[in-house]
Amino acid sequence: MNRSLGVCYYPEHWPEEIWDRDAQLMAETGLTWVRIGEFSWSRLEPQLGQFDWGWLDRAIAALGKAGLKVILGTPTATPPRWMLDKHPDMLAHGSNGEIRKFGSRRHYCFSHVAYREEARRITRLMAERYGANPIIAAWQTDNEYDCHDTAISYSTHAKHAFQDWCAQRYQSPQALNAAWGNVFW
Repeated sequence: MNRSLGVCYYPEHWPEEIWDRDAQLMAETGLTWVRIGEFSWSRLEPQLGQFDWGWLDRAIAALGKAGLKVILGTPTATPPRWMLDKHPDMLAHGSNGEIRKFGSRRHYCFSHVAYREEARRITRLMAERYGANPIIAAWQTDNEYDCHDTAISYSTHAKHAFQDWCAQRYQSPQALNAAWGNVFW
């Protein structure tokens, strides 16, 4: 029986001196896959446009040296503090109007245009840097979409994005009402 087993690993939280040993122990345990990177945006880009790829390069190399295959996650589930400082209106809103706080996953509104542009930018930069790396065997876009009820936002950005989606899809209130079965009212 051919079995593939994997693990999540967060090298950004561990001293670099133990990465080689950790990777070797993972391989000796029978693991073949390691997922990394999904919460690393603040470490990759501590300030807007200021990058530190070196630690991730070395972490990927350590895992590959042990014969492990890496699943590289985009870090879009945890935008860094500088982004919120630049775009304080990017926080998601609950149905009760409560604004999600910074410091957990998915504190942002998915519909916020600046968040989406930044997410595309960091994803493109990661793909350009690591897309041809033979140790990267798979990619994970974002992480645990909608965990802890975090995909829905009631912010003005979400409202306007929904209104725009309806306008693009249905082209008129009459067409929307017909599609949604609202014609009997």
